[in-house]
Amino acid sequence: MVALLVVGAAVAAHATGELLFDVQPVTLEGRTMVPLRPIIDWLGAELKYDEGHIQVFRSETAAAPSVELWLGSTHAKVGEAPYELDVAPQTIYGRCFVPLRFVAEAFGVWVEAEGRRMKLSLPQEGVEAVMAIPPHPQAHLGKIWRVLERWYDVLPLEEQDDPGPLPHWNLYSPDEQQEIISQVGPDAPAMMEKHWGGREVRGIRIIDGQVEPGATTGWAEVMVAYLNGTTRTHRFRFVRLAEGWKVDEFTVEDQPQ
Repeated sequence: MVALLVVGAAVAAHATGELLFDVQPVTLEGRTMVPLRPIIDWLGAELKYDEGHIQVFRSETAAAPSVELWLGSTHAKVGEAPYELDVAPQTIYGRCFVPLRFVAEAFGVWVEAEGRRMKLSLPQEGVEAVMAIPPHPQAHLGKIWRVLERWYDVLPLEEQDDPGPLPHWNLYSPDEQQEIISQVGPDAPAMMEKHWGGREVRGIRIIDGQVEPGATTGWAEVMVAYLNGTTRTHRFRFVRLAEGWKVDEFTVEDQPQ
C-alpha cells in the first residue's frame, strides 16, 4: 500500500528560474518525459500522489486539482475536462515520469521546440528555462549525455557499472589528462577523485549539445546547481575515441547565474 504523499512545491524556484533534474528527462514515443517532482517544483504547484493517482494543484489553498493523471494510463483531466495523452505517465528508473508539454501547458507555460532545444516560459512572470530535448540513448549525443550523468554523479543506478578506481578521471581524454597532469602534477588523478565536485551537485539541466559532422567531436552546455545555492553554466568539448566519448575540454562560466 502506497501512502498518500503531499509534496509542497518549491515556490522559490520561480524567483530563480531553476529547473533542475537529478534524474534526466527521456524521449518516449516522440514525447519528452520528465520526472514529476522537478517540473511541479518549477511550476510552483502542489502535488498529491496516491497509488499512481497524480493530482496537481495550482496552489496549496486550491480546493480542486488543475491536472489529474494516472500512472500507466493515457486518461487525464485538466480541471474537470477529460484529456487523452499521447504517452502515459510511467515509472522509469524508479521515478514517476510525465509528459512535459502536457503538464507545463496546463499551467500556462509556453512550450516552444527550437531545434535540439525546448524553451519553457511564463511571460507574465518573466520566468524562462531552456532545456535540451533528450536524445536516443544509443545515439552519439545520447552517449554524451551518459558521460555528463557520470560527471555529475546523477547516473541512474540501473545504468551504473563498475567504473574502476578512477571513474571521474577516466572521463577525460588522454590529451586532457596529460594537460591536467602538467598543471597539477602526477598526483592529479587521485586528487581529482578525492575532491570531485559532482558530489556537491543538487541538480543539473542540460541546456544544449551537438555531435559535429563526422561524429568525432561534440559539445554540451549544462546548468548546474550546487548544494550551497549557487548555479553555474559548464561547457564541455568531447572527442570520440575507441573506448567511447571523452571530455576534451571543460570550462566554467566566470560568474554564477
